Amino acid sequence: MQIGFIGLGAVIETAYLPALKRLNVPLTNCYGFDIDASRAPAGITRCDSLEALLATQPEVVFITTGSLWHLPVLELVLKSAVPRIVVEKPVAATLEQLDQLQVLLAMPENVNRVLALDHWMARDGVAQLLRGEPESDWLPEADYPAMTAPISTLAEIVKIEGYLLEPSGYNDKGEPVALNFATGEPDTRTLRHPDGVIVDIGTHVLAMMHETLTAIGANDRLSLTLCEAKDRLGNAIEKGDTTTAEGCAHLQGELCGIPLEMWLNKYAGPAGGQKGVRLHLRNGTILSQDRRGSGEELEVWQGENVQRWKMEGPVYDRCLARHILGAKSVFSRAPEQVSQLTQRRIAEVTALLKLQQQLRGPH
Repeated sequence: MQIGFIGLGAVIETAYLPALKRLNVPLTNCYGFDIDASRAPAGITRCDSLEALLATQPEVVFITTGSLWHLPVLELVLKSAVPRIVVEKPVAATLEQLDQLQVLLAMPENVNRVLALDHWMARDGVAQLLRGEPESDWLPEADYPAMTAPISTLAEIVKIEGYLLEPSGYNDKGEPVALNFATGEPDTRTLRHPDGVIVDIGTHVLAMMHETLTAIGANDRLSLTLCEAKDRLGNAIEKGDTTTAEGCAHLQGELCGIPLEMWLNKYAGPAGGQKGVRLHLRNGTILSQDRRGSGEELEVWQGENVQRWKMEGPVYDRCLARHILGAKSVFSRAPEQVSQLTQRRIAEVTALLKLQQQLRGPH
């Protein structure tokens, strides 16, 4: 499979290239282009222009530029014959861009070509529990009896919670600093709006929650309110501030008619690392998936009784293998789901961008 990457920044070196190597995807078939000539990650054949990359006739193109450039680049790629186009999160960076994107996606020739990607959509352990049983790659902690689907309707869910609390370090002033999600090293970037937690990592949590509820045929209604947002040092974000990034935020609302709560924090300190969802059922059962170390942990709580499954491996590997590459990709097995997934990601980004507008004022 010929693969093209447009945008060769940090996400390529820290996420995509390691995942492709672990999945034994031949890097001889990987081509890339970036307007920054200094970006030339080892393993990807660099093209001198976007036109040269498209001339290699890639079967799938990943748009991995900065978020403001996702839409302009997508417009150009859609004019080519590339059959599968994957756009990293967020699929667009502004409300105006989202409106323009919907016009492009309404064209019949584009409907099932564009997949808005959030790799957390592959974190589907709780969704599997809702369907009745974890798949075989989840290893049980004990010999549990066969399960049945715990619920059949949305009415049996009390609420859904999502959280992404990233561990952080400290600089020489004792101030919190973010850590690179892949390497654990201090992130030397100075984050500015719009790259605060609301859109940057809120997209991950919403995607995971949304795909979880969709497993039982949920509708896609989504509304969010912002309870609190603070910057890296714990100060409130002021109206009119279009520079300071949010370091943490607490959101509430409804998703598919279910009350939701979200906690987002890039500076949770050494005790951080919690990344997942919890689903609370009316009968008292709690279904949970969290990221623990290098793997995933899936739990069913029924009073004092806990059933637990584990699965090792990076999320990007699972996402690329299950959804993007190979004969069993969503493009092959269920092409109609490509547009459905993209529309859910668009709805999530729209809701989060509207929160930013409410927080800071129109901008």
